[in-house]
Amino acid sequence: WVAEEESFYCHLDECAFAQDIDDFLAEEIHGPAEFVCDGDKKCKFEEPAMNDLILQMFGDPAIYLNCYSGECLHYTQVPGFTRPSRPDYTLAIILSIGGVFAFLIGLGVAIWYLAKKAGSSSDGFIALPDDEAAKLMAEHIPATLMFKDMGYIIGGKDVLREVSGIVKPGQLMAIMGASGAGKTSLLDILARRHKSGIVRGNIYVNGRTVSHHEYKRVVGYVDQEDTLMSTLTVYETILYSALLRLPRDMSFEAKRFRVMETMSELGILGIKDMKIGASGQRSISGGEKRLDSYNAYNVVECLVILAKNYNRTVVCTIHQPRSNIFALFDQLILMAKGHLVYSGETRNLNGHLKTLGHACPEGYNMADYMLDLTMYTGKPSKSVNRAHHAGDGELNTQEDQDDQQNGSSPSFTRVPSIIDDSIQWESELASREQEHPRNNEPDNTGIRSGSGSDTAIGIDPVSSGTSDSGTRRAPSNVDDADAGGAHLQLLVDGFRQSHILLDVGRQIDHAVQSNRGGDDGGTAGSIYSNMSSSKAVSTYRRASWWSQFKILADRTLKNIYRDPMLMLAHYCMSIFLGLLCGALFYKVTNDIPGFQNRMGVFFFMCALFGFSCLSILPSFAHERILFVRERANGYYSPLTYFLSKVLFDIVPLRVIPPMLMGLIVYNMVGLVEGWKEFGKFFLVLVLFNFTASGVCLMIGIIFEEVGVANLMSSLVMLFSMLFGGLLLNKESIPAKLSWLQKLSFFNFAFEALLVNEITFLQLIQKEYGLEIDVPGAAILSTFGFSSGAYWKDVQNLGIMGGVFFLVGFIWLHFRVNERR
Repeated sequence: WVAEEESFYCHLDECAFAQDIDDFLAEEIHGPAEFVCDGDKKCKFEEPAMNDLILQMFGDPAIYLNCYSGECLHYTQVPGFTRPSRPDYTLAIILSIGGVFAFLIGLGVAIWYLAKKAGSSSDGFIALPDDEAAKLMAEHIPATLMFKDMGYIIGGKDVLREVSGIVKPGQLMAIMGASGAGKTSLLDILARRHKSGIVRGNIYVNGRTVSHHEYKRVVGYVDQEDTLMSTLTVYETILYSALLRLPRDMSFEAKRFRVMETMSELGILGIKDMKIGASGQRSISGGEKRLDSYNAYNVVECLVILAKNYNRTVVCTIHQPRSNIFALFDQLILMAKGHLVYSGETRNLNGHLKTLGHACPEGYNMADYMLDLTMYTGKPSKSVNRAHHAGDGELNTQEDQDDQQNGSSPSFTRVPSIIDDSIQWESELASREQEHPRNNEPDNTGIRSGSGSDTAIGIDPVSSGTSDSGTRRAPSNVDDADAGGAHLQLLVDGFRQSHILLDVGRQIDHAVQSNRGGDDGGTAGSIYSNMSSSKAVSTYRRASWWSQFKILADRTLKNIYRDPMLMLAHYCMSIFLGLLCGALFYKVTNDIPGFQNRMGVFFFMCALFGFSCLSILPSFAHERILFVRERANGYYSPLTYFLSKVLFDIVPLRVIPPMLMGLIVYNMVGLVEGWKEFGKFFLVLVLFNFTASGVCLMIGIIFEEVGVANLMSSLVMLFSMLFGGLLLNKESIPAKLSWLQKLSFFNFAFEALLVNEITFLQLIQKEYGLEIDVPGAAILSTFGFSSGAYWKDVQNLGIMGGVFFLVGFIWLHFRVNERR
C-alpha cells in the first residue's frame, strides 16, 4: 500500500513465452482491477481491458492464477523502489548533543539550588509551642516496665540468668557491668529485638503482657553503634527521624522546632549544617562523633529531661560513667557474667553492699568500684582513694604519708586543685538546673546536686571516670578462676537473699495479680494507678504511608545528588561512550557490514547498561543496616522504603543515562528514520535498564555480602549475554537447552532493537559488480530472530523486570529483619 495505491507483485514461474505489452498497459489499462482468491491456488485477476485482451488471445474471461499464500511487503521491498538519498543528520546531531549538555547544566543548577536551600536552616534555641507540645502527651499512658526472671541461652551458653527489675515513668534505669556481663543482651530483650537464641522470662507493661506489635509501637531503641547516611547533615538526620516518629497531627514547623530544641539541649547547634560524612570525607570531626565526658553528661541529662518532662520510661546501658553521670540514675541494674548482682534504686546500692561487707570507700567513684567489685577476687588495694578535701587543695591520707616516708611512690597520679573543680562543677550544675528546671517528685531520687547526697552513697561528685578519682583498677585474677567464681557467687547469693529483690518480686506479682483480678491495682498516684485503662499502653499516630513515601523519597534524592561521583560517573559515562559509539559507527551503511555494525552497537549498549546496574549493589548494602534498624524501630513500612528506593534511585541512575546516550547515538549512527521507530528504540532501552536494575537490586537484597552479590550479578549478566543472540546462534542451540533463551533479558532487548531497526530495511550487497537486494527480515531469520517479535519482547522485558522487583520486595519484607 503506497500513496493510497495497492500494489501486487506476481512471479509467473510457469510461463513458456513472453510478449511485450508495455504500450497496451500504458494506454488501455484504466481499471478498476479486482484480485479474488476463492481457495488454495484458485485466484483470478480481472480488469476490463485486460479481460478483453486475455479473451482474444487465450479464450479465458480473466487471468487465472495458481497462487500460494504470500505476505504484504513493505514499500521499500517492492521491485522498482528507488531508495532516496540519506538525509543530512548534522542538525539533528548538534541539537541532540546540545540538548544533552543543556540537561546537565540544568541539573547542576538544580542541585546547587537544592543544596543552598537545604543549608538555610534557622539558628538559635526555638521553644516548642505549648499547643503543639501537648500533642506529644495526648492520650499518653505512663508505662511502668517490669521484667522477671529473664534468661537468655545461645549456643548452649547462659548469657543471662534470672534478671528482674522495675523502672517507673519519669525514671532513668542504667544497666551496668563489665564487658561480657550481658548488658546489651538484656537491653535487646527488654526492647523485644529479634534474638537468635532462647529467651525466657516475663515482661510486663503496667502489670500486663503486651502483644509484640503493640509493644514495638511504643518502644524506641538507640543502637550502640550509629548507622547514618553520610550525605545528610546533622540537622537533616534528626529532622527525618522527627518527621517519621512524631505525631501525625503535629505541624511541620512544630516538628522542626522540636529538632532545634533537641540539638540545643545536646549542644550541637554549631555543627547542625555539617554533613555526617564517612571515613576519608570532609564532615564533622572524629571527636564530634564521639562522646567526651562533658558531652556524655549532656546526653544522659537529656535522657533525664525526656523521662521527667514527658513522663517517659528510659532504660540504657553504660560502661564506665563519671560520678556526676552516675548520680543521675534513678534505677540501677548491676550484672556480672550474666548474673544479677543488684537491681533497685541507685541510692540504696551502697547500703546493700555495706551489708555484704563491701561498702564503697569514701571518695571512690561508685561506678568504678562496682566494676572492680564484680571482677576482682579480693579487696581493693590500699591505694584506694580515701581522700579528704583540705583547705589548700592538697590530698592528705595517713597511708600516703607512710608511703612517702618509706620512700615508695604512690601507685597513681592525683588530680590537683580538686576543690576548684568542685566549685566549678557545682556552679555549672546550678546553671543547668536554672535552664532546665525539673519537677522532681518526692519518690524520684535520680537527680541529685551538691555533695551531700552523693557522699551518702560514697560518690565523689567531682570525679570523672577512673583517672579523676585517683584510683587504679584492681585486675581480676584470671589464673585463680575458682576464687573469682566464689567471690561472684557471694555477691549474687547476697542479692538473692536481700529484701530489695524480694520487694521487686512482690511489686511485680502484685501488679500482675491486680490486673488479672480486674482491680485497679492500688491507690491513686501509685505506679498502678493507670492499669484500669482499657489498654496497657497508648501511642499516637505516626506518619501515614504517603507521608513516609514523601519523606523517604526526599531523603533518597538528597543522598543521590549529594554523592556527585556516583551520578557524575553514570551521566558522563553515557555521554562519553555515546560520542565514542557515534564516532565509531558514524552513518552506518545499508549493507551487510552495516547490519553487523548495527548488531554491534546494540549489543554494546545493552552490555554497558547491564553491567552499570551493578553499582546499585553497594548503594543498598550501605543502607541495609540503616533500613533494618529503622524498620525495627517502626519508622516506616518496607513498602514505602522500597518504592522510594525504586523511583528515586533507579530512575535518576538507570533511566536517564540510557536516554542521554540514545539521543547521541541514534542520530550519529544514522538509525532508521521515523518518530515511531525512535520512540520504540527508547522504550526498549529503558525497559532493559529497568529489568537489569531489578535483577541487581533483587540479588543485592538476597545476598548480604557485597562481594557475593557482585559475583552473582556478574554471572547473571554473562549468562544473559550468552543467550542474547550475538555470541551464540539461536538456531544452533540444542533443543533441550533452547528454553534457556527465555531466561535471558538480553535476548529480548537485543531482538527488539534489531527488529525495530532491520525488519523493513532493504540491504544492498555489492559483489563482483552486482547489487544484490537482501531483505532485512531474511537476515533476521538467518540469525534466529523473528521479525514480528517486537511487542512480545517488550512484554517479556516488562514481565521479567516486574518479577525481579516483586521478588526483591518479598525478600525485603520477610527476610531482611533485625537478628541479634
